[in-house]
Amino acid sequence: MNIEKMQLKGQLAEARKKYKSLDTEASGLIILIRALLNPYEDDICSIETDKALKSAERLNCITEEMKTLRLKIKKMEEGLE
Repeated sequence: MNIEKMQLKGQLAEARKKYKSLDTEASGLIILIRALLNPYEDDICSIETDKALKSAERLNCITEEMKTLRLKIKKMEEGLE
């Protein structure tokens, strides 16, 4: 096996690991946002919308990064075929 393919496999493994890490963080943020935006709260003013907004913005960044990473992984996998 040539060096380029070995390097590509290493990069692919790192990209998959990062993707999984981002996926885990996104899942956690979704749970947090749901908890912060409790629809059963009696006093709407007590909902921490600022925290929910920051979490939603971070979630948006993560999903965009995951989309990019998914394409990169697909290209690397095609390069190994």
